[in-house]
Amino acid sequence: MKKVIILFFALTIPFTSAHAQYWGIWWKTHNITLGVSADEKWAFFLQKNEAGVDNIYKVELKTNAVSPVTSFTERPVLYGIVLFGKPAVVFARAASEKGGDIHLYRINVLTNDPPVDFTPKDVPAIKQILGMADNGRYVYYLANHGAGMHTDTYRYDTQQYTNELAFANDKDFETLGWSHDQTQLLLRDPKTESYYRYSIETTDKQPADAGDAMLSLYKANEKKNLSLSQRYVHIPTQGEKILDVSKSALPLPPGAFDLIISPKETSVLFANTEGPAMKLYLYDIAKKTTKELSVIK
Repeated sequence: MKKVIILFFALTIPFTSAHAQYWGIWWKTHNITLGVSADEKWAFFLQKNEAGVDNIYKVELKTNAVSPVTSFTERPVLYGIVLFGKPAVVFARAASEKGGDIHLYRINVLTNDPPVDFTPKDVPAIKQILGMADNGRYVYYLANHGAGMHTDTYRYDTQQYTNELAFANDKDFETLGWSHDQTQLLLRDPKTESYYRYSIETTDKQPADAGDAMLSLYKANEKKNLSLSQRYVHIPTQGEKILDVSKSALPLPPGAFDLIISPKETSVLFANTEGPAMKLYLYDIAKKTTKELSVIK
């Protein structure tokens, strides 16, 4: 059965170049595939363990050997994102059985070290991953501290293992993305549909006019996911597909879903059903071939 979960990952928006690493909000309508490692030796996905709880698993792409990354027997992993710069996954999981306090964790995928809870422990809050910098330095996330409270934007430094409040929300602004140099955010006021540039360093907020490059990239590619070099465009809705620069769809198998383009843009990780079984696959873009990686439990 497909796990239908709407996730929104805001991704990086370089505003000095037309060749953006990522551009805005990443729509992910399922939560099975997590991504491929930067060296493209491993793929990561969610499946149930013997306790029936969703956990992170990794599969070695050379051998198809599958092994667990986490081993929770209660409170499942909700979703995650594979870091570019380190052999690690950042994931979300409820901190208690009540489920009203979602925490974010980092886990090294190549060791047996336990997960590290890096979210602030101020008050119970729903934390939601937005995305990360194109170099993997920061993971941006939201923290909603309860009913009637504004949702703030934080970022976690994956090198120094520290948290920073990137934007203290004084209204109901939405964070749509950030600049390539990690100094500015693109914000939107949902009530007025106005857009703003916000300086993380000075907290200055200025309107973004129609000619703003950062805003133009966002509007031109809204609800589309771009690969790192913008060679491919992932359209997650209306029959999920990936287009190349000629706007031709990659010939993925019928029914393929939860598509993720690998960091080097050589392959596509996806899930598909075969009879009663759900399976994980890797599509080789150059060879136009599909390899089965694992049955998803």
